Amino acid sequence: MELVSFAFIIVAFIVFILIMRAIGAWMLRIDEIIKNQKTIIQELKKANGESQEKKFLDEL
Repeated sequence: MELVSFAFIIVAFIVFILIMRAIGAWMLRIDEIIKNQKTIIQELKKANGESQEKKFLDEL
């Protein structure tokens, strides 16, 4: 009986480690996506800002 409980504890520990690794990998991918989106937003704002400035200067 003691051997079965020990085996269950080992299996539960291994499953816990695998789940934590999967969650960590998922979080890293989400962080990468958020970083890419911030970069794209900054580039769009810069391009839009330049467009607005050019329009303003053309009106003068």
